Amino acid sequence: MGLMAVGCQLSIASALAQKVGDIISGTVVDDFGPVMAANVVELDAANRIVANAVTDINGNFSFRLKNPKNKLRVTYVGYKTVTLPINKLKFNIRMQDEALIDEVVITSKKKTEGSGLAIPLDEISTARQSIDMTEFEGLGITSVDEALQGRIPGLDIVANSGNLGAGTSMRLRGVSTINGSSEPLIVVDGNVLSADTENFDFNSANEENFAQLLNVNPEDIQSIAVLKDAAATAVYGPRAANGVVVIATKRGNEGAPTITINQKFSLMTPAYKSEAMSPYEYALARNEVEFAAFQENPTFNNTELSRYYIGDMYKKGYSQAEMLAKVNERYNMGYTAQDIADLFDPYKSQGYNIQDYYTHYEPWDQIDTTQPMYQTNISLRGGSERIKYYSSLGYLNQKGFCENYNYEQINAILNTDAFLLEDKSLKFTLNLNGNTTMKKMPAKGNSIFTDAMYGDWMPKRPSQWSTGKPRAGSVQSDFNTGFDNTEAYRFQMNAALKWNLPWVEGLSAQYSVNFTYSQSNHRVFNHPQEGVYANPYATAFNTYNPDNANLMDRYDKYKLLTGIFQLDYSKSIGKHNFNVMANYQSQIRKTHWTEGKKKGYATTLVPHLDNGATFVHSKGTAEEWGSASYIGRLTYDYDNKYMFQYSANYNGSLSYSPDKRWGYFHAVSLGWVMSDEEWFKELINPDYVNMLKLRGGWGKVGNEVGKPFSFLTQYAQNSSNVLFGDNMANNTAWYLNTIASDLEWSSSTQWGAGVDFEMFKGKLAGSFDTFLYLNKGDVMNMTADMLRSDILGMPNIPQINAPYVTKRKGGFEVSLNWNDKIGQVGYRVGVNYSFWDEVYSRHTTESSDWYSPTFDRIGKRYMVPVYKYAIKCDGMHASWAEMYNSLLNSTRGYAPGTIKTVDLNGDGRINDYYLPNMGGNTPLTQYGITLGADYKGFDLELFFQGAANVTGYMPSPLRSQQSYQWNYGQYAFANSYTPSNPDLDAPITLPAPEGQAWGYNFVDAHLFDASYLKLKNISLRYDMKKYVLKNVDFIQGLDLSFVVTNAFTWTKKEYALKDLQDPEFMGGGDSIYNGGALGTYPTQRSYTLGVTLTL
Repeated sequence: MGLMAVGCQLSIASALAQKVGDIISGTVVDDFGPVMAANVVELDAANRIVANAVTDINGNFSFRLKNPKNKLRVTYVGYKTVTLPINKLKFNIRMQDEALIDEVVITSKKKTEGSGLAIPLDEISTARQSIDMTEFEGLGITSVDEALQGRIPGLDIVANSGNLGAGTSMRLRGVSTINGSSEPLIVVDGNVLSADTENFDFNSANEENFAQLLNVNPEDIQSIAVLKDAAATAVYGPRAANGVVVIATKRGNEGAPTITINQKFSLMTPAYKSEAMSPYEYALARNEVEFAAFQENPTFNNTELSRYYIGDMYKKGYSQAEMLAKVNERYNMGYTAQDIADLFDPYKSQGYNIQDYYTHYEPWDQIDTTQPMYQTNISLRGGSERIKYYSSLGYLNQKGFCENYNYEQINAILNTDAFLLEDKSLKFTLNLNGNTTMKKMPAKGNSIFTDAMYGDWMPKRPSQWSTGKPRAGSVQSDFNTGFDNTEAYRFQMNAALKWNLPWVEGLSAQYSVNFTYSQSNHRVFNHPQEGVYANPYATAFNTYNPDNANLMDRYDKYKLLTGIFQLDYSKSIGKHNFNVMANYQSQIRKTHWTEGKKKGYATTLVPHLDNGATFVHSKGTAEEWGSASYIGRLTYDYDNKYMFQYSANYNGSLSYSPDKRWGYFHAVSLGWVMSDEEWFKELINPDYVNMLKLRGGWGKVGNEVGKPFSFLTQYAQNSSNVLFGDNMANNTAWYLNTIASDLEWSSSTQWGAGVDFEMFKGKLAGSFDTFLYLNKGDVMNMTADMLRSDILGMPNIPQINAPYVTKRKGGFEVSLNWNDKIGQVGYRVGVNYSFWDEVYSRHTTESSDWYSPTFDRIGKRYMVPVYKYAIKCDGMHASWAEMYNSLLNSTRGYAPGTIKTVDLNGDGRINDYYLPNMGGNTPLTQYGITLGADYKGFDLELFFQGAANVTGYMPSPLRSQQSYQWNYGQYAFANSYTPSNPDLDAPITLPAPEGQAWGYNFVDAHLFDASYLKLKNISLRYDMKKYVLKNVDFIQGLDLSFVVTNAFTWTKKEYALKDLQDPEFMGGGDSIYNGGALGTYPTQRSYTLGVTLTL
C-alpha cells in the first residue's frame, strides 16, 4: 500500500508540475517521419479550443499552456485523432493511419509493400504518389530518374543513351497536351530545378547540367512525391501543367550526432551487344542482296572475295598451306604459295595485305566493356531541441569505355532548422546544396561509340597496322584524339522564416527566398590525329594540318530567384477541421550563353582560344524573364470522413500583353471514406473490406505558351556589318525579326476520379485512377482571312490561341499489392499498370487536307514518329508467282522479300495513304511487377518492368534510305529477309539500293511493335545489425547489398532493333543524321556491392 501511495503521489505531482504559461512542445511523426501541418490543440473541459499550434516541416510544435488540467489533441487528415493528458512539457506523438487524407498518397515501404508502392491508406482527394527512398538503399543508382522508372504508374522516363551522364526526359501520363515542354516540374526542397532549354545546344551537355535529376544525390533524398492532376499541382501554378516531381531531402533530428557512411562499387557492362558479321560473311551477303536487286557488277568480285576468305581463315588459325588449298578450291584463283605469302607482306602487297585490310577486328575487343563505378557518401545528422542539422558529402566516379572517357560528380548539402525564440514560435530554415560535375570525352563526344562500331561498313579496322605502327582512323586513334569536356556547377539555396503569430491561434506567416545558380563550360578541341600512319608501309606520321584543328569554347549561366510569402490558418470546431493557405510568389530568371570558335592550332599542347590563328565565329545571347502568382487553398474535412479542397492560382507573365497578362486557374477535389459509414460496416464485414474510399476532382490548369515579350514586334542585329554612306563605312544594321503575336494563357481542363481499398486485414491493398484532359488554347497561326503575311512581306506569321479544344487525353492507372507471411518468411507481390491515349478533336489550320478522310485526324491518334501517314502493306512478297499476280511498284517491288503493298481504293495505283492511328514511341501501356521475400534479416526482390502499345519506326539505314543499310548492314542483315534466309516474318525487309527502296516513303511495314518486358532489378540485402551485431551498441546499423540492374530484356520477334537499341529508350528512329538513338552506347547492366554503416 505504501508503494502504491508513493506512486500515486509521484503521478499527481507530475501532473501538477505543469503550470499556466509553460511551453508545451513536441514532435508528431508517422511511419515515414515527421508529419507537417498537423493540428495540435489544447482542449478545456467543454472541449473548446483554448490554444493551438501547427507542426512545421520537421513535425515540431509548441504553444503556451492555458490550464494543466486540459487535454492535448492532435489531428491530421487521414490519421486517427490522438488525445492525451497534459502531464509533461515535451511530447513524442506517433500518428496512425485511418483512411482519408487530402491527396492520393502511395508510399513505398522496403519490405511491407509490393511493387515498391504502398497502396494508400492515408488517402486524399488528388492524384499523388510518393516513394520513400529507403526503398532503394543498396541499389546502385546514380540518379533519381533511375529509381522512378517503372515504379510510378503513368510516369515514363526516356534516356538519351547509356553514355556516361546522359540526360533523360520525363513524361507523366503520356506526352504533353499543351504546347511547350513535356517535362514535369522538378522541385527540390522548394527550389525549382528549371532551365531555359530552348536556348541550349542539345548536342552538348548543357541540358543535362541544368534540367536533369542526375545532379541530385539519391543518398540525400528522404522522399519523392509525384503530383499528377490539377487538384494536386494547383499550388505550383502553370509551371506544373505537366505534373510535379517534389523531392524532399533529409533533415536533422534531435539527439546525438549520427554518422552514416555509404560505399558502393559497381561494375558496368553493356546490357546487350550488337554482333557484326565477319568481313567475309558480309561480303557474301552483300553480293547476294545486290544480285537480288539485279546489280550486274556486284561490289565484291572473286579476287576480293578470295582475299576476304583468306582473311577469314587467317582469323580462324589456318596455316598458309591450308589457306592456299581452300581458296583455290573455292574460287579457282590459281594462287601459288608465294602469292599467299605476298598477300601477308604489307610491303609487297601495299594496300591489300590480309592482316590489315581483309580480316576481322571486333570493335568490342577494342572497347573497355567492364567499367567500374565508385560511389561514396558520408552524412552527419543530429541536433538539439532548438537546432537540427543534416549535412552530407558525396562523390561519384564512373569510368567510360576508354581511358579519357570519364564522369565525376561531387555533391554537398547542408539542411538546418533553428527555433529563434524560446517558445519555438519563430523558426528559421536554411537549405544549401550544390554539386560540380565533370564529363570528359574524346573529341567526337557521345558519337565516339557510334563511330567505333559503325564507322566502317565492315569490322576490319585494327588499332595498329601489322607492322606495329598506330593506324590512322582506327578506333584507338579516335579515342586518343582531342577532347569534348563539360564542367558544370550548380548551387541552390532556400531560406525561410516562419512565425506562429501569438495573437491569432492557428495563424502562421512565412517568407522564403529560393535561389538557383548554374554554370557550365563546354569545350571541344578537334584536331587531326597525331602519331599515326596512313598505311602499314608508311615511313612517316600523317601530316598535321593546323587549319584542321579547331576549338569551341562555350559558357552557359542560369539564375532563378523566387520569393514566396505565405499565410496559413488552421481551425478545428468539434469534428470540423479547416485549413486555409494564401501565397504570393514572384520569379525572375536570367539566362546567358556565349560561344567562340577558332581554328589554326599549330600545337595541341595549348588548346585555348587565344592560341587559334583564325577566327571562325562568336555568338551568344542573354534573356530575362519574370512571372508572378497569387495562390490560395482551402481544405475542409469532417470527422476525417468527408473532405473538400479548393485551390486557385492567379498568374502573370511577361509573355503576354498587359490586357492578357494574368490568368486564373483553379481546381476542386472531394473525398469520401465510405468504409467509415455505419451502414457499410453492417453490410460488409470490416475484416474483409478494411477501407474503401471514393475521390474525384476537377481542375483548370494553365500553361504559358509563347516566348517572353512575344506580344511585341522585335528587331535583331545583323550578324555581319553592312556598307553604306559616302565612304561606304562599316555599320551595324538592324532588321525586322519577329512580328508580334496575340497570345494568351492556354489551358487544360482536367477531370479525375479514383477508388482506394484495403482488404483482408491489410494484406491486399489497391487503387484505381482514371483521368480526362481537354486541351484548349494551342498555338496556331493567324489564318489568311485575318492577315496576309505573305503579301505584307512579314518575316513570320503572327500566332494566336486556338479558341477551342484541340486534343483529348485520357487513361487509367491501377495498383495492387499483396503482403503476407508464411511462418517466418514474409512475401510480397505488387503490380502497377497504366494506360493513356490521346486523339485530336479539332484542327488548328485551314488545310484542305482535312476534307480528305485519309488525312483528317479528328478522333484519331497522331503519334507515329517521322511520317504520320502510311501506304498500307501486307507483309512481303513470298515468291515470283505471287508477285506476278500482285500490284507492284515499278521500281520497288522487284523481288521476293520486298514490301507487298495494298490498293485500298482499288484504282490500280499505289498511292493510297492512310492514318495508321497507332501509338507512338511513348508507351500507351506500362506496368511493373515486384516479387519479394524476407527471412531473418535477408531480403530478396525481383522487379520487372514492361511496356506495350508502343510503336517503333525503322531508322533510315534499315529501311535502305541509305543503300543496303549502309554501315549498319553488318549488324542488321541477320534480322533481314535475304535470299539465303527467306523468312517472311523477319522484322526487316530485303536490303535494297537507295533508288529501289521505300526509304523516303512512309509505308507501315516500317512500323514495328516495340513492346518489351525487362527484369529491371535483382536485389539481395542483409541487415547485419538485426541479428549478427545486435549487441554492438556503437554500431546503429550495417546493411550489405548486392544488386543487378538491367538484368534481362525480352522483346517480340518483330522488334527490328534487337541488340542495337534498348526498347525502353525508344527514339524517334527517323535518321542517323539528326539525333536518332540508333547506334548510341547501350544501356548499362550493373553489378553493385553496397555497404551502409551507421554510427
